[in-house]
Amino acid sequence: MEIRVARKDEYGDVADILAAAYAPSGLRPGDDYYEELRDVAGRVHGAEVWVAVVGSAVLGTVTWPPPGSPHREVAADDEAEFRMLAVDPAVQGRGVGRALLDAVVDRARSEGFRRVVLSTADWSTRAHRLYDEGGFVHLPQRDWPVYPHLVLRVYARELD
Repeated sequence: MEIRVARKDEYGDVADILAAAYAPSGLRPGDDYYEELRDVAGRVHGAEVWVAVVGSAVLGTVTWPPPGSPHREVAADDEAEFRMLAVDPAVQGRGVGRALLDAVVDRARSEGFRRVVLSTADWSTRAHRLYDEGGFVHLPQRDWPVYPHLVLRVYARELD
């Protein structure tokens, strides 16, 4: 499996994976965040969109918004942040999410960040297990409301 920046011809695959992975949230076409998930071409302006690939098959994705990016939501200046980690539901449980998470942690460490942070919704219990297993802890004091009915949890992992 290779983790790398997505090519333009893979943006549709990335959008489809995100839509499928976020389907349990109840998001539908026309919802603001659904449209944001699918807007890969817009997101690459100010962030890197990575893919996990085997051969020509895109299996998963994650977004790396660097400091100063308009796509950062919860990171302080000395923290790395990632967003929209998603794996094609057909291959979940096969290590793709872990490989993407490890790539994020490696990048954060190589760039000298002290911590990696992310936001996640309550419905994303499979991701919570991945984050727990990856050494992330929930920081309830940093949870934040997106909508009146949706509060996102913040998780963090300290880096050595």
